[in-house]
Amino acid sequence: MTTLSTIIVLALILVGTVLYVRLWLHYRRNIRKVAFMFDAIDNVDFSFKFPTQHIGHDEKLLNQSLNRIKLFLEHARDEAVAQEKYYEQIMDAAGTALLVVDDFGHILQHNKAATTLLQRETLTHIDQVKERLNDGSLALRETYTTLRGSRVRIIALSDINGELANREVDSWIKLIRVLTHEIMNTITPITSLSETLLKHAEGEQREGLETINRTSSELITFVENYRRFTHVPQPQPKLFYVKPFVERMAHLASHPVTVNVMPADLLAYADEGLMGRVVTNLLKNAGEAIDAQEVDTTTAADVLPRIWVNAYTGDDDSVVIDVCNNAELIDADVAQHIFVPFFTTKNNGSGVGLPLSRQIMRVSGGTLQLIQDAQKGVVTFRMKL
Repeated sequence: MTTLSTIIVLALILVGTVLYVRLWLHYRRNIRKVAFMFDAIDNVDFSFKFPTQHIGHDEKLLNQSLNRIKLFLEHARDEAVAQEKYYEQIMDAAGTALLVVDDFGHILQHNKAATTLLQRETLTHIDQVKERLNDGSLALRETYTTLRGSRVRIIALSDINGELANREVDSWIKLIRVLTHEIMNTITPITSLSETLLKHAEGEQREGLETINRTSSELITFVENYRRFTHVPQPQPKLFYVKPFVERMAHLASHPVTVNVMPADLLAYADEGLMGRVVTNLLKNAGEAIDAQEVDTTTAADVLPRIWVNAYTGDDDSVVIDVCNNAELIDADVAQHIFVPFFTTKNNGSGVGLPLSRQIMRVSGGTLQLIQDAQKGVVTFRMKL
């Protein structure tokens, strides 16, 4: 009896041990599954899937539950990524420069307008732009919010000079519209009446009427030139290749023009016709600058007056077209007024070309600026889209 009892006890211990080992191995295998799943999720890897076929009932239930948890977390991750991209697109679409800064000065987010305005390819800390923020050229607005459980500052920046320039252009447009309206209302009847009287006039009377008619016609042409500044057509933007576009403009220029486009398949999204008007005017001005310069025949060939156009992608992914010449630098007192309507230093100039070109760039969502390199003697008009 004692031997039998011992055998039974040993058998029970053996069975218990086997069951314990099996349970422990099962538990450990399940723990490893859970650990594997969270390790994969930490590494943003959602490609795994636990098998649900040809396995025991309990393991099948566990695997199905883990697969559902994975799908739920993957869906939540995708929604968070999509929402973040959505907010980034909203920020980039904003014309105002935006910075999101934490309490330690780290720039967590910024938009393209910020890199353009602050002239920085990358923005990581507020100290990078501290001098620019304090130089008085920027208008700054701040607001506080919470991002991922931490307090952050949202800083909105705008160029005071740019805003003033836009307001100045708007004021000029309003003034020109009023003046052209009043002048045209006055001069048109005079022109029409003088043409009618000329049919029956003779002698000195005819000469006087011809003078009146010619002068009034010239005034109408003069006014029509200024009216163009206030009536820039609404841009119809389309994608076009920059290289053939610039080469076509260069072919129409009065002087030889060297064209450099990088990359060769550079694309721009703008109204090609309006951009053509701007480039044509800039090339015309460059040609006139060369014509106005006295050429020294002893000057080396590599420094002779010339015109060239460089087109490339800017740091902010914008399309940049530089129209350059090395004829002569523009005096500082002249340079600050060249985009002002009616201002001209040419005997037969109208003072409309450059203001109209800048207005075209403005309504196209781009910019036109003058850049001078005194060391190299290069004048550049930069179109940025």
